[in-house]
This record gives sequence, structure tokens and C-alpha cells, in this order.
Amino acid sequence: MRKRTIRDVTIRIAIGITAALLITWVAYRFHLNLSSATSIHLFLVTAIALQWGLLEASVVSLLSVACLDYFFTQPLFKFYMTDSHDWIALITFESVALLVSRLSNQLSRHAREAEMHRSHLQKLYELSQNILLLDRQKPVDQQLASLILATLQVKGVALWNAYDLHLCMSGTCSVTDDEVRSTYFTENNEDDSVTATSRRVLRSGTRSIGSLVICGHSLDATSINATASLTAVAIERARAFSAESSAEAARQSEQLRSAVLDALAHAFKTPLTTIRSSSSGLIEMDTLSGTEKKLVVLIDQHADHLNELTTRLLRTARIDSANLKVKRERIDLTELIQDSIEESSSELGAHPVNIASETQHHMVWADKELLKMALFQLLDNAAKYGSPCSSITIDVQEEQAETLISIWNEGSFIPPEERENIFKRFYRSPGSDRRVSGTGIGLSVVKRITEAHQGRAWVNSDLHTGTTFFLTLPRMAKER
Repeated sequence: MRKRTIRDVTIRIAIGITAALLITWVAYRFHLNLSSATSIHLFLVTAIALQWGLLEASVVSLLSVACLDYFFTQPLFKFYMTDSHDWIALITFESVALLVSRLSNQLSRHAREAEMHRSHLQKLYELSQNILLLDRQKPVDQQLASLILATLQVKGVALWNAYDLHLCMSGTCSVTDDEVRSTYFTENNEDDSVTATSRRVLRSGTRSIGSLVICGHSLDATSINATASLTAVAIERARAFSAESSAEAARQSEQLRSAVLDALAHAFKTPLTTIRSSSSGLIEMDTLSGTEKKLVVLIDQHADHLNELTTRLLRTARIDSANLKVKRERIDLTELIQDSIEESSSELGAHPVNIASETQHHMVWADKELLKMALFQLLDNAAKYGSPCSSITIDVQEEQAETLISIWNEGSFIPPEERENIFKRFYRSPGSDRRVSGTGIGLSVVKRITEAHQGRAWVNSDLHTGTTFFLTLPRMAKER
């Protein structure tokens, strides 16, 4: 490549010298003066500078000065001038020739750079357009690597996705897997002009999400940076679509589970009604012996309890609906808590319940049935996971913007990493399924009811002092 360039320059210089000599011969043959000959030579030098560049024009300009001196200044046919005006003319000619050549060379270089920049922008535009057409069903990493290789016309591409800890390559790239990953870990952006290799850290905002290595390219640093930015956006976009699909799948799963719960609850209602009617009828007839009557009363009590649980199951299923209606009314919260404790007596068992602010009456605007269901779930949870026969404490505090309800029990501990997850539907902490029975629904119901009231629900837990669940209700939320 280098020999061919030297050969081309040599040929151009030879052509320029020939043209300068030819112009000199014609000008001398037709007896042109110094001014006319200088103008023709200046035109030749300008044309060569525009067409070929500074080196060729400089060589021809020096030859032109020599020819003008030899053939058109006194004394003729000698490289010597007696008139100082001739010196000024030739020096001016050479200066103008060199200046025009330099300006022409800069103009040509800027034109080439502009064309290269336009080409790079076109490739980046095509890359951004093609990124929008990536197949969401396939891994995005390999698609991106192949797309960058084809669109930017480079030798090789290596891409490290820190989310999936996945490395993919396309084309031929003389870098090892460890070098690609180390670019991410060391956060080192660099361009190697010798090997035409560029390394970039992929970022989403200020967070590093991977690394990109492009081998065998002729792109400038700006184009490489833009490619890295487009790659990072594509990875984040793919993750967003994946999260959206997962959320939609989870939503449909929740709807299916809620529908199953609703169907099972309705299926239980009919036989329960028959059992309760039969047991109540036998009790009313009063024809049974002492032992038989006790058994029938026991059947009636547990059938009634099972009916209450089924009713709660129906309410739980309906809470999942997106259009949950909150029927607000003015409620005495202290009385509601006392009623909830009485209705939860069988779940509480031997756990005594203390109301810290029992003498005060706190008024809230809320849906009575929904709030009672949330309190039942929290009381049931405290009884299940608290130490045997340990006390449970309920407290109500009125703050500036909301009313805070807390339920404390001793003997249970929830690790910090589990405190958000326990409010997810059907989630149970590791090991809890071996301690007590449950479905993982209760706390998600509490959170759903609280959020429907524009409130909050959370938990604090300490290994020594126990666990406290909190829920809040806005104080200014009135019935609408």
C-alpha cells in the first residue's frame, strides 16, 4: 500500500513537471512577458493543489519559479536577476502558490473528513433503526453483536452483559474473554490506533451494565461512544420489555389464582349451608342424647366457623380485582379493634391481646369490612408466629397526616431482606412452611386493603424485641 502511494505521487509530480515545462515553452515561443507567464504558471499550481495536494503543488511551484527566472527575467538564460522587481514578482508568486496549495490541501482534507463523518452518521442511524427491529423473543446480546458487526462494517465485536453475566462475540476479535470482562470491572475506556481496537464501558445513567470491544474499525472516538450508548440503551430496553412481560404474566397468574379461590369458595358454600341447616335442625328438635347433642353442637360450631372462613376467602378473591371499591364511613377505630379481637378469638387461642390506647376513641374514614379483614389477618399472623401464649399489643397513634395502627408480637423475627417480599401474594419466608400452616395470602391482603385506602403497610422486626406490623390511614380521607 505504501509503495503504491509513493508511485502515485511520483507519477503526479512527473506530470506536473511536464506541464510546467510545456507552459514555459509555449509562453516563450509566443513571447509572453513575465506577468502573463506568471499568471499561467500560478493557474497550473492552483489546479495541481486542488486536484492532488500540497506536495505535488510545491514541487511544481519551485520548478515554475526556476523557469520564469531562466526564460523571462534579465539577463535571459541565466539563474540571476538584475531587476529587484523581478525578485519581488517571483517571491510573490512562490508565496501565493504555496499559500493556495496549503489552503487547497486543508479544504480537501476537511471535505474528506466531512464525508467520513457523514458516512459514520449514516451507519449510526442505520444501527439505531435496526436496534428497534430486534427480536424480543431471542437473547439481545448476540443480536446486538451481529448487528454492530454488519452495520458498522468492522472486523469483530465482543459484548459483555453484566446483568446476565453473558459474553458473546461476532466476527474476529483478537481479545480474550477476560480482557472484555476486565473492561467492565476496571471501567477503562481506551482506543488502540495500532490494532484499531476500541474498548468502552456500557452505562445506564451512572451505572455500569457491561462492556463493548470493537476490533478492526476506522471509526472515530465519537462514533464509538455513540455505538456504546446505543448498545446500552438496547440492553436496558430489552430488560424493560422482559420485566413488562413478567409483570403481565404475574398479573394473569394472580387473576387465575383469584378466580380459582373464588370458585372454590362458592363450591364450599352449598355443602356448608346444608351441613349448617342439618346441624341446627337437629339441635332445635332436641331429641338427641347428651353425647350426641354435644357432637352435633360441635359440628354446628365448626361448620359456622368454616362458613366464616369461606366468606373471608370470597372477600380475599374480590380484593384482587383492579376496581376494588372502598366504601368509606366514619368508624370508631377502638371499637373496630375490639370487635376484631372478639371475632378472632379462635385464631388467637391463648394469646392475650392488649390495646395500648383503649380509653381513647380514634375516628377514621374507612371501609369497615375491609379494615376488619386487614386487622384479622394481622392478628392471625401475630398469633401464628408469636411465642406460645405470648401477649399481642395493639396501639393507635394519631399523627399530623395519618392514623397509625401497630400490632406487636414477641418471639418472631423477619430478616431485612424478607420484609418487602412477605407482602407479595403467595410468598412465604424460607422455613415458615415447616413452622405453621398458611398460604402466603394474608399479608398481601393487608397491603392491598391499605393501599386501597391510600395508606401504607410495612414491618419492623428485631431478634430480641419481636415484630411489629404497621398500617396507616389518611386522616383527611372522607367518604365521597
